[in-house]
Amino acid sequence: MKNKLFKVLKWVVPLLLGAYLVYLPYSSFTDEERTVVYNSIKGADYSYVILSVIMALASHLSRAWRWNYMLSKFKNQPSFLTNVAAIGTGYIVNLFVPRGGEVARAGVIRKTNGISMDRGLGTIIAERVLDLIVLLIITCIALSLAAEELLPFFSERLEVLLNETDIRTLAVFLIVVVVLFVTFYWAAKRFKVFQLIKNFISGLKEGFQTIWTMEKKMLYLLHTLFIWAMYVLMFYVCFHSLEGFDSIALPAVLSAFVAGSFSVAFVNGGFGAYPYLIAQVLLLFGYSEILGTSIGWILWLSQTLLVIVYGLISLMLISFNSRLFGK
Repeated sequence: MKNKLFKVLKWVVPLLLGAYLVYLPYSSFTDEERTVVYNSIKGADYSYVILSVIMALASHLSRAWRWNYMLSKFKNQPSFLTNVAAIGTGYIVNLFVPRGGEVARAGVIRKTNGISMDRGLGTIIAERVLDLIVLLIITCIALSLAAEELLPFFSERLEVLLNETDIRTLAVFLIVVVVLFVTFYWAAKRFKVFQLIKNFISGLKEGFQTIWTMEKKMLYLLHTLFIWAMYVLMFYVCFHSLEGFDSIALPAVLSAFVAGSFSVAFVNGGFGAYPYLIAQVLLLFGYSEILGTSIGWILWLSQTLLVIVYGLISLMLISFNSRLFGK
């Protein structure tokens, strides 16, 4: 019962947060401002949006190709088409189930090629770690280029947070964390689940290590650079779909890109949070919240539509044409 409740909350809480972040700017806008946002989205130059979507699709295909460099260490290596469908399935599942896409993606290659879940997840985790490193590098670049706009903002928020922090509350929190850890350790040892955990971690480790043992490391790195170049370019290109962003500077683009990227980690598919955070970051660079909200929704809607179409096609391929997959 508790497990079911946790799963429901895991899905509902991010969705409610996203809905609130949709409502927050909407409630602060006047009727006239809401109309401006609607007309901006409706009247955007969608030739740039289409180009942005094509770049995003190119990054997804590159990700599928890159994955095979890691999977080549295992027997029954999946085909490129299998990887494309697995990644598309993972993306659409992530829209509805937080972090469920990674499990779904590993499940596809287990079903089609017999690669165990732990090994498949290990390769995906290794991929995610490398992608996180690239995102952190982009974040550092954005912070260095936009220090004048961003540092005062963060320093103010940090000062407020420190002033409001209760030392006793923090101490109680740390004690609870320690007690929970000790309890878990005792229960795991008593009920002999360590071996199961050990076996699972061993599979993850084997999958993770493929990033160091694969033969084509340089090609893997080049695909990684291409994927992230496409991410940034598709983000930048979309700004040209609206008047008012004709001369937007690189620091503003990178800062908004980082905000949007991290929003996906907290809310399913970045729903609500993605356009909201982009608008808030662009405010720091002198762009109106109306303009920032408009471009945020254009970016989110176009990329989400791509994920839905790509994901549905992937699910249909797996369901009705499973014989196409495999080596």
